[in-house]
Amino acid sequence: MRLNRPPGVASNPESAGGHRAGAGAVRVLSVAGAAVALCAMGALPALASSAHTTKYATTTVVSAPKTGYTHTNITLSATEKGRGGNPTGTVTFWSGTRKLCHGSLKARKTSCVAQFVDPATKTVVAKYSGNAHHKVSSGTATIKVTNKPTPPPPPPGAVATTTTVTNPASDVYSYINAGQSFTVTATVASNTGDSVPTGTVAFTLTQYPGTPPPALECPAVTLVGGKASCTVTTAVGDYGFVLYEAAYTPTAGSDWNTSNSLNSGDHKLVTWDITSTLLTFNPTTATAGDPVTLTADVTDQGLDALAAAFPALPDTVTFSIGGNPISPACTKVAVTDTEAPPVDPDNIATCTYTPTTAGPVTIEASYSGDDYALPSSNTATLTVNP
Repeated sequence: MRLNRPPGVASNPESAGGHRAGAGAVRVLSVAGAAVALCAMGALPALASSAHTTKYATTTVVSAPKTGYTHTNITLSATEKGRGGNPTGTVTFWSGTRKLCHGSLKARKTSCVAQFVDPATKTVVAKYSGNAHHKVSSGTATIKVTNKPTPPPPPPGAVATTTTVTNPASDVYSYINAGQSFTVTATVASNTGDSVPTGTVAFTLTQYPGTPPPALECPAVTLVGGKASCTVTTAVGDYGFVLYEAAYTPTAGSDWNTSNSLNSGDHKLVTWDITSTLLTFNPTTATAGDPVTLTADVTDQGLDALAAAFPALPDTVTFSIGGNPISPACTKVAVTDTEAPPVDPDNIATCTYTPTTAGPVTIEASYSGDDYALPSSNTATLTVNP
């Protein structure tokens, strides 16, 4: 969702608006005045080298909670600002010389999960790697890390309770597609086992890339038979994951004590982005023996940049005929945005195919998907003339 990826994972696509992947722009220097001065000297041809690719400056804005506990997951986020399309690449978060975590940019944003082992005020430095069209940059944020407080003992006469999130399941990933609904459930039991607690349960997000939308939380669900459930609906174009927490508030005047699900494990809900792949040919009609450029344009529900959950595992497209890859060069082609300046389509993968015989050829482009985006494919028929 990135909802807007676990760690890395993410995106977002914190909105459902359209974006383009990062790209640079080509700037050609004016040669009108120089041509007059250098013509007689035979130096004019050298001016062709004045065309070059501009690298745009970026600014890294770091987001971190003001406070956090040791040995507890803490979400660190970064947003890359600058011209020249959406920057792509990796942001790595550091605390001094210690690498905390890293994430890949999607629609200018990324986040990942870190833990701190000792209490102190920490300075987090986020370093953007840059790409062919964007310069490296860094930013900082501070977070006060303290030891997790020991829960106070229940008041005299109070009955201790245990609150557990039962859906999503503990310590596994539960998956849905962006735009779908999901039911979050918790149970509250008295530790003596001789009564059924009453009151309400609040479902909140302990992790989210950005500000959690109200639609994903349930502030007060009434317990029925010791259970509370609420249905949340993700937004189209959102992707990523959240960790749910449930906090129990007893009925006023009752003997039950408050409790929460902090020690019941991580309850992870992952939202997958649905993608589509469009395959086109250039030229649209081929001639046997002449090369044809195959282009796959991959978009998700948010119509924004696709990014790998991990830099070592980039999103890819494989071009095949009859289920067999066309060539090694057409196998697992990285999805990138190579236009300069950026134009549609973006999120593209290309390869060259040379047909050897005349007749129709059915070609398939298959997008791999990643930790946040579902795979997709598209077939098209290329007409090959003699």
